[in-house]
Amino acid sequence: MHSGRIKLVIVTADSKVGGGSSHILGLVKNMDREKFEIHLICPTGYLSKRAKEQRGIDVYNVLMNSKFDLESIFKLRGHLRDIQASGNPFSPMIIHTHGPRAGFFSSMVAPRMAKKVYTEHIHDENYRLASTLNGWIQKTILRKVCSSQDVVLAVSSSVKRFLVKKKFVSEHQVLVIPNGLDIEIWSGQKRKIENSSNNPVIGTLGSLNSQKGHTYLIKAFQLLVKNFEGATLEIIGDGPLRDSLKSQVKSLKIAGQVKFLGAKENPIEYMRDWSLFVLPSVSETFGIAVLEAMALGVPVVASKVGGIPDIVDHEKNGLLVTAKNPIILSRAMIEILNHPVLASKLRREGEKRVLEFDIRKVVRRIEDVYLKLVG
Repeated sequence: MHSGRIKLVIVTADSKVGGGSSHILGLVKNMDREKFEIHLICPTGYLSKRAKEQRGIDVYNVLMNSKFDLESIFKLRGHLRDIQASGNPFSPMIIHTHGPRAGFFSSMVAPRMAKKVYTEHIHDENYRLASTLNGWIQKTILRKVCSSQDVVLAVSSSVKRFLVKKKFVSEHQVLVIPNGLDIEIWSGQKRKIENSSNNPVIGTLGSLNSQKGHTYLIKAFQLLVKNFEGATLEIIGDGPLRDSLKSQVKSLKIAGQVKFLGAKENPIEYMRDWSLFVLPSVSETFGIAVLEAMALGVPVVASKVGGIPDIVDHEKNGLLVTAKNPIILSRAMIEILNHPVLASKLRREGEKRVLEFDIRKVVRRIEDVYLKLVG
């Protein structure tokens, strides 16, 4: 291997379909191969499979099943030592971890001279875990991870505020660099239907967990059906709340109009036909699905939480609503469906906004961080 290149090792404990995996895949695909020798350490799954399809990326599978997975810690140490020893062992090495578990494991076994970068994706003031003990453990780990880094990146301003407020990092230690979207893939798939349809298709995309607020969208959709009897709600994603959400739909007597589509590796084919995209999250540090909808030319309604206001400018490129309020959410949905001129404006401005989050622009910013680190 070319001895002049920086050894870049990206480590994550999550390989499932989702925003984090999409961002990391975009990162490794678009990194400058002239400057960086790219290695990815992650569990088996969607991210691993897709990364192995790319040329010039060495992929190593480590499960990282739990916070106390000693076998994975030793395996990770072995891979990091092998990478450091390969080619020119004196080449600069950067370990960029994503998420507390990957950050925690790497902080224990990283080679001494390696520079360390950490990206926080999920924690802000709104993020809550069902177990208080588990929440305390996660935050303790996060504090340790942040304190051991050369640079900490936050995916949104809400994440940065949280990290600084909790004193996990100082103001100058943390930079906001958002997740990116491969605009070329998404914007070439524009929606084919117009919003004036009497049978609108409302869509949402995200894991079926309490943070995503699906229960509020289902209640809002029941209210919307009074105005649009032929409306359909399509839910892409899977997770622990699937059965209870299906029960809720049955009890509200709208089961015939709500489709649970499960997780999709390529959701574009569904999303491009939606009249409206809704993200009803209770907690959302970024919201990559909002960018995906904007790139497809689908109008957006989203909760005013976390990092979503970093993307959505209310009444300009989407509508922001109070979280956990089905009445306000249904009104916003109906407002767009009833006003094609508003819908067209939101689509047009959304397509402009998404260009600022092009993965290539985001990758250049991250490369600048790396290059400053190694001097």
